[in-house]
Amino acid sequence: MFISARERKMLQLLVDSNETVPIKELAESLDVSARTIHRDLQGIEKVLREYGLLLQRQAGKGMAIEGDQASREKLKEAIVSHEAIDYTPEERQVLILSKLLEANEPVKLFSLAAELGVTVATISHDLDRMEERVNDFQLELIRKRGYGVEVKGSESHIREAISLLIMKHMNELDFITLLRENVNDTSLDQVSEQLLGLVSRENISLIETTVESIRPSLHYDLTDHAYIGLVIHIALAIERLQQGEVIVMDEEYLHSLKDSKEFEMAAELIEKLESTFEIDIPEDETGYITMHLMGAKIRYDTDAIIEDSSLSIAFKAKQLIEFVSKATGQELHHSTQLLNDLVVHLKPSVYRIQQQMDIQNPLTEQIEQDYPDLFKTVQSAVIQVFPGLVFPKEETAYIVMHFASALLNMEGARGLRVLVVCSSGMGTAKILAAKLQQQFYQIEEVDHRSLFDLEKSDHQQYDLVISTVPMRDYTDYVLVNPMLPTKDIQKLQHVIRKLRMDERMKQAKPVTSLPLKHESKEDIQYSIESIQAYAETVTEVLKHLSIIRTAEADKEKVLLDACQYLKEINVVHDVSKVAMALLKREEAGGLGIPETKLAIYHTKLKEIAKPCFTLVHLEEAIEVQGMDGENMNSDSFIVMLAPADLSLRGNEVLSYLSSIIIEDEESTKVLHSHDEERMNIYFSNKLYQFLQEKLSN
Repeated sequence: MFISARERKMLQLLVDSNETVPIKELAESLDVSARTIHRDLQGIEKVLREYGLLLQRQAGKGMAIEGDQASREKLKEAIVSHEAIDYTPEERQVLILSKLLEANEPVKLFSLAAELGVTVATISHDLDRMEERVNDFQLELIRKRGYGVEVKGSESHIREAISLLIMKHMNELDFITLLRENVNDTSLDQVSEQLLGLVSRENISLIETTVESIRPSLHYDLTDHAYIGLVIHIALAIERLQQGEVIVMDEEYLHSLKDSKEFEMAAELIEKLESTFEIDIPEDETGYITMHLMGAKIRYDTDAIIEDSSLSIAFKAKQLIEFVSKATGQELHHSTQLLNDLVVHLKPSVYRIQQQMDIQNPLTEQIEQDYPDLFKTVQSAVIQVFPGLVFPKEETAYIVMHFASALLNMEGARGLRVLVVCSSGMGTAKILAAKLQQQFYQIEEVDHRSLFDLEKSDHQQYDLVISTVPMRDYTDYVLVNPMLPTKDIQKLQHVIRKLRMDERMKQAKPVTSLPLKHESKEDIQYSIESIQAYAETVTEVLKHLSIIRTAEADKEKVLLDACQYLKEINVVHDVSKVAMALLKREEAGGLGIPETKLAIYHTKLKEIAKPCFTLVHLEEAIEVQGMDGENMNSDSFIVMLAPADLSLRGNEVLSYLSSIIIEDEESTKVLHSHDEERMNIYFSNKLYQFLQEKLSN
């Protein structure tokens, strides 16, 4: 069959949809007028007839392909395998950009024109439209007569641009299939083939195997998107290194990453890759992989707050929570989970923004649609809390996800009432109702009606109406396939999230908790061991919880005095090393808590024998830098120490102490009082509550 690029794209949009597609939507997707779409329909219908399919037109609604699933699948395969005579402007521009990013010298316009089967004038016009996109990647498009065209910029930005092109224009399912099955047997469209050509398929397979080998050591899950992003990042790194292109990371930031567990994992991964590909990989590459791993965390990281520089980020996270709580009228201050999730997320993100690195978020548009009010609130919050940084929409969307999750998980959300509508009979509706309750825990009750009985029902009593057939006189419903394919599940997820968020903002009623799961012996044993680890650390902290008083007015002498005392009670092995580490920590960022007289000096070293939380009271206040960057006077130094080999649960105890100091005003009053008995009672009770919560969970 002969079809133009526009017809191919139109067929793709129609065959991928299980519902009517409006003419306006097709026109916008193809960047043409509705009149042009109507003109192309004759050719579309001719192709459909070859596959036993029909084009069903509905006045005022749009078009849909009618026919059995087997015929639709044959058409899909034909579209993918079809040798394109031409490309849409968007496809052509993606191909041009990928060729320029891959080239290490100028490319002549006539060679691009010949390869893509268009005129030089068309290529020139494409370059005009591409310039803004190239600039968005922090790259420069250089065009000179007789010289050609090339893309210039740092190696890190070139890699980010290539990675984003692959992630944006290649189907994730195709890529996962490529990883899991024979790498040469996957059918891809020509744009995907070209983008995948930027890296070696054989390399991708080897890299995926290597990444999979360290995955169990991460202690948290990677989303499919993050996993694919990591594999692509490494594949690009190997490809570019083999071409002699190296990436450079800021030395200070690279050094700050070395204490993280993600750096250990990245170093292990690099070592295996060096062996597999027989190449030397610079340490800067380890740093970039570390950032990928840190940015991909989707679970609470128990090391988050005790790690260097996290306390200043925690202060910023607390300010974000305060702003959003006031704006939404919801009490989010007491969510330890939200605070820690934000700290874990913001730490690598703030660095990326400072370094003007591109941030990818394929869900940005959907998040903005699902939570429009919350999105605007978070946008205002980051402007106020981070006045010197410009947060792109993609990053704001990630922060919105954390707040949305916290709001949706708060007590008060009731289950949804859903009405399922089918054309006739109850069989299809019952099957769909069962699938819905299996798939969505948020749905509490499902009723079903036939299309003929719908007029007798009061559909206003339902939170959501789901139909397997188009409903002429109704607009507020979701049209789905009765078998509930992945596309329809995703569509319903977006609708349900929006409904629950709207409800969350209107009311807050308690709900019964979910039924308790039966745990396996291994799970119970793991829980008991975890409780033991928590209890051991809490015991050590309480044992050494005290106030040290000093008349010294010099920071170094104050910290040396404190460490000397801690050595005498067997908490510290080497006084000078620990004191110097605490001073060095201050150089990395402010330690003073704004609007208090408290400063938190903390470190994690092998020279520390036991976890410790101690208050040093100074007779005269000393000037320190605050977490907000402003200088302040402090007369109370909190010294928080952790052994280098402290368990994950032990780290979580210290992280908890850090969080309550930052977010709980009562703790500030207790510490300012310099009353040792009051301090012991307060923190003993807090740690006891912490243990009780862990035990109940």
